Amino acid sequence: MADDTPTAGSSIDWGLVRDSVARRNAAMDEAFAGHGPWADAVLRRRAEALAERPETGDDRPLVPLLLARGAATLYGLDLRHLAHIVPMPRLAPVPGGAPAMLGVIAVGGRVMRLFDLDRLCGGAALPLPGGERGEAGYAIVLRTGSGRPAALRVAAVERVADIDPPRAAAPPEAGGFVRSITADRTAVLDMTALLDFVKA
Repeated sequence: MADDTPTAGSSIDWGLVRDSVARRNAAMDEAFAGHGPWADAVLRRRAEALAERPETGDDRPLVPLLLARGAATLYGLDLRHLAHIVPMPRLAPVPGGAPAMLGVIAVGGRVMRLFDLDRLCGGAALPLPGGERGEAGYAIVLRTGSGRPAALRVAAVERVADIDPPRAAAPPEAGGFVRSITADRTAVLDMTALLDFVKA
């Protein structure tokens, strides 16, 4: 059996080496130019990955929202504008208040107005089974900065989710505080407009 192992005295066919290197370089040039079998494989894997990735329409970052439920609507609230979530505390009514304002509550030693989120968005307010007490639901305390402290009353707090809000504006009947409505009918709130209203 012949031994093909190179020996110290064997010569290297540099012509074959140069041809082999040239073929490899040509294949790499084709791949980087978008041609050839390597590029075809890369593009095929890219197409498969895009097919598996949910379509968002562009590369806009997802927005983390708190999903909270009202009487009949699921709302999305931007987490950056929320301070606390507490079970409904004792509610003291305020005669002559705005229709959406249920009264005042105390959270962490601070007295603040409590607004019903459904009423703010054009719906009917949740019932208060305890009369002047608000056992049902939760109060979401807003970050109002130097403005008057305020909270929103909701029926339930579900979860935090990263959502790509639709670009299309919500229909007029959704009210001035709903920025858009997602495919699963979540009403994404316009927190800037809402905060301007409750801080006034």
